[in-house]
Amino acid sequence: MKRLLCLIIATVAAAICARADVRVLSIGISSYPQESGWNSINGCNDADLVTSSFPNAVVLKDSAATHRGISDALRRLLQRSAMAGDTVIVHFSGHGQQIVINHSENEPDGLDEAIVPYDAMKRKSASYSGVNHLTDNDFGKIIDSLRAKVGSAGLVIAVIDACHSDSMDKNPGEGKEVYRGTYEIFGAENLTDNELNDLKRTYHNQDHSPISRSPEMGNVVYLSACRSDQRNYEIIAHGKGYGSLTYYFCKAYEVSGLTDMGEFLSAVYSGMEKDKTLRFHGQRPVFRNTLGWEAPEREANRPVVFQPQPSDTAPYPAIAIITAGIIAVILMILWTTKKRKR
Repeated sequence: MKRLLCLIIATVAAAICARADVRVLSIGISSYPQESGWNSINGCNDADLVTSSFPNAVVLKDSAATHRGISDALRRLLQRSAMAGDTVIVHFSGHGQQIVINHSENEPDGLDEAIVPYDAMKRKSASYSGVNHLTDNDFGKIIDSLRAKVGSAGLVIAVIDACHSDSMDKNPGEGKEVYRGTYEIFGAENLTDNELNDLKRTYHNQDHSPISRSPEMGNVVYLSACRSDQRNYEIIAHGKGYGSLTYYFCKAYEVSGLTDMGEFLSAVYSGMEKDKTLRFHGQRPVFRNTLGWEAPEREANRPVVFQPQPSDTAPYPAIAIITAGIIAVILMILWTTKKRKR
């Protein structure tokens, strides 16, 4: 009887493993409605990149990526698609913003981080109170539900290529660089100067926010393109703008897949750390997870500013010598001409 029971358990386990798959939901927003106040970015390019790596991904772009559209897609993923043992990837590329909330233990700085669906407005008004923003608390609950659905043998990866801070805006007046989000805190216009100053004094980085754990839940990896107090700069690759996190995520997947998560996360992190645009701005990705993986520390934990390499500066001494030679010849000709006139 015991042998039969073990055989049944082994058969069920094998069946579950055989059905295990990678389920992907990719959300990319490039062009928000003009009346929303949000500027255009390249979130749809990111969704295309994800599709090239995961052809079976469910994709929402621009007007399909409303608050309801995203919520419905997440619900279908939870109720119909995700199975025990699966790896589930939820990817979002768009704007991000902070929202003023009442003080709570979960948000001691009085601010909630949120991703910005297609129909979320940049500013609070009489007609919009923030209902279409998808806060990190609500998003976290969905991720935990997915973790429970895939079980202890599964894995959930949240890829957020939209900084959860108040400093990620694409401002056309600041040059060609594109970065996501906004300096404006949603709801801050209703605060007094003293209340706003209090928010700034209590603001804190949430790199080490705790993650819920349970033996019945799958592991989780939260990948954020940058710290909560940093801008999320886009990069240029093959003539197109991409979110840096999405680009290096897909690049690492094409090379190593998800078989060894330690190797995969290290590859994504290393790609972003070495990127010249991110190094120039001191942007640092944040990977929170239950796998025990830790990012390497930079020296003195300071932002690294990109310095030109020798190959970038090597031509300049030669140019200087040639220029000096040309100037000397011109001066010699002028001196000789002047002497002959005398």
